[in-house]
Amino acid sequence: MNALFLVAKETYLRQVKSWSFVLMVFAPFLMLFFSLGIGYLSGSRLESGADTVALVSQDESVQSAFADQTGIDLEYSSQESAQKALEEEKIVGYLVVTLTDGQLEATYHGSDLPATEVETGMKERLDELQNQLNIQQAQLTEQQVATLSQQVTYRVALEEGQGLEKIGKYIGFFGLLFLLYILTIIYASTTAQEVASEKGTKIMEVIFSSVPASTYFYGRILGIFMVIVTHLGIYALGGLVSYQFVGMAMVALQSNPIASAIFTALDWRIILFVLFGLVLIVVLSALCGSLVVRQEDVNKAVQPVMYPIILGFIGAISFGQQAHEPLFIKIGSHIPLFSTFFMPIRLINGWVTDVEAWLSLLILVAATVASIHFIGKSYASLILQTDDIGLWKSLKKSLSSK
Repeated sequence: MNALFLVAKETYLRQVKSWSFVLMVFAPFLMLFFSLGIGYLSGSRLESGADTVALVSQDESVQSAFADQTGIDLEYSSQESAQKALEEEKIVGYLVVTLTDGQLEATYHGSDLPATEVETGMKERLDELQNQLNIQQAQLTEQQVATLSQQVTYRVALEEGQGLEKIGKYIGFFGLLFLLYILTIIYASTTAQEVASEKGTKIMEVIFSSVPASTYFYGRILGIFMVIVTHLGIYALGGLVSYQFVGMAMVALQSNPIASAIFTALDWRIILFVLFGLVLIVVLSALCGSLVVRQEDVNKAVQPVMYPIILGFIGAISFGQQAHEPLFIKIGSHIPLFSTFFMPIRLINGWVTDVEAWLSLLILVAATVASIHFIGKSYASLILQTDDIGLWKSLKKSLSSK
């Protein structure tokens, strides 16, 4: 048992102390803070007046219509003063609005287009004002105006909790789905490279003379799994810190019905399918890495593991929101690797009974445990096999000499 934890510790420390792991884990946070910084600078620029649009109009009704709009400056009474401010880069542009015989005419002058929200607000205010002028010119009665203002009444009737619950399940699952796919790409390659680097070395013969090969293999898998847990733990902690950094976001999260539905409506069996599916992928990737002689062949060797993952990911994304259950989703939900993607879809849509779901999870767990045990027993012959005879022949030869 001491040898198992010693190997796991060595594998864990070698992974987490590498610069590639540090960059891989913290790159999303760097991108997040960079985006927040750009947003902050953009907001500061708007507040400082660099993106402000001056309104030039002699009509009081026009000025009143724009009085409370963000990004509009009413201090410029003439086009000449607005042009001077534009040349001094105090404003991004100015809008000249004239009213002639009940018709508004607006012309924008500037060195650049205004911000999208400012431009949209200007057009909405002008449309509202023109509509008011049209009503006045038409001399409509209050009853006629009320009649023209009527809008269709649209209601949505859902069973209590069902709509938000399903939305919460979909958001939670697709979040886990993308996370699983990313971790699969990363750790499948990492595990295969880790194992392939030990292939055929003399040091492995010395290690196997003092530590059982199965124990060494179990330690490697445990160490990599600890790296994955650390990776996810940093993301969870970083997410909490980011929310606190933004300011009172956790309070808003608790009061948000969609966010609450994500946590309350998420079926926790989905997480079990993700976890055991990821472990199975790591184990099979280790098998692929043990079959190659040259490390440059690792990416090709791990492809048989990646194909089911890619198909499962595409299938879940493409058919997860259909009204009827496709046959291949039903069949694939009981096949290990595919079940990681397909059974959660069936759970979300209510296409499966609890008995079927637990049976599928039991099959996945059994396949994972069996793969770990089987590969562990054959690990010595797999690692010490150095003949370049191809992947399938290497596997057959190693298993026959077990």
